[in-house]
Amino acid sequence: MATMEWIAACREELYALREELHRCPELSHQEYRTSALIEKQLRAWGIPVLDFHLETGVVAKISGGHSGKLLVLREDIDALPIQENTGLPFSSQVSGVCHACGHDIHTTALLGAARLLSEHRDQLHGDVLLVFQCAEESFDGAASMLAHGIFSAQTPNAVVGFHCAPQLQVGKVEISAGIREASCDSLTLTVVGKGGHGAHPDECIDPVVMSAGLLMQLQTLVSRRNKATDPVVLTFGEIHGGSAPNVIPDQVLLRGTLRTFDNRVRMAHLAALEDLCTGFCRALGGTCTVTVEKSLPPLINSPDICQQLLTSAQTVLGEDCLGSESAPSMGSDDFSCMLEACGNHGAQYLVGTGLENDPATRMGLHVAENIFPSQAIEPAAATLVQFALDYLN
Repeated sequence: MATMEWIAACREELYALREELHRCPELSHQEYRTSALIEKQLRAWGIPVLDFHLETGVVAKISGGHSGKLLVLREDIDALPIQENTGLPFSSQVSGVCHACGHDIHTTALLGAARLLSEHRDQLHGDVLLVFQCAEESFDGAASMLAHGIFSAQTPNAVVGFHCAPQLQVGKVEISAGIREASCDSLTLTVVGKGGHGAHPDECIDPVVMSAGLLMQLQTLVSRRNKATDPVVLTFGEIHGGSAPNVIPDQVLLRGTLRTFDNRVRMAHLAALEDLCTGFCRALGGTCTVTVEKSLPPLINSPDICQQLLTSAQTVLGEDCLGSESAPSMGSDDFSCMLEACGNHGAQYLVGTGLENDPATRMGLHVAENIFPSQAIEPAAATLVQFALDYLN
């Protein structure tokens, strides 16, 4: 039976799984029920689940009938802190939490692919490691699972995964080599001065004023110290300081992100940022400590994997399955950490979730009203399966 025909034959079961996942979404590092459901399905299909002492997330392995390479298929499983507003009959039953990024589609498609590949394991020249990754939305799920040693026994030869794309029609894919998403470094700046009465600023070192000036100075890193052809985005979305209008606090916290397409540019900006923060605050009599956490490298797809993905996608979806290529995004995905751990050999591609006559399916990621149609599961799963068969064989 052809790949698409088999996936279609399992449609009702996969759609039911998707609806169960969608009704009960869980936030990053809280995916206990989701992980249990994934494990239950994998075991029911005779797929061994590996024990890495993970709090959440699941890793399983399909051992092929012949020796060969190790391929990782990775998808994410967590939801977002957003109140769903789709009106679907299987809408989220968890207040303030929903799958507004399509991770329930990701999880279901990988489960479907796992079942089919398991039934054809005797044809595989190599093994498939299935990674149902926790906490993509908090940017630390991949790092957490890697720290638990999921690749410790053997470095995979390649890693592949997809992401839902409302801008693409169902049945279409976007497969692009090179830079696709930016790095992301989460920054915390601790600006310390000397607090006191708001009526006597001359007796204080005001960290609020220092922070305001520092924010403006930091923008010069992008506007004046960065080469215009190297995209960089520096954004601060949080400022915390003070507890009363007439009290100058001792310190202010600023939290933001730095995003680039190039690790060389990234490291240069991190160093320049620390120098600027330290020097500026010292000049005003205070101090500033820069803490960098949850760092992700840029996501750069391998050309050879992209070429194989295109061939595989055309096999199951047709010659005209390729959608128009979009520009690289300044957004980030910790798939890049998995990719880096595999020697930067692999790719993340996009799978269409838009329906031509349904505007609600094209509103965008992280939008409470956006609907991800279950029809996207079949082409997504079929492409994963076909790529695994082609790559290993």
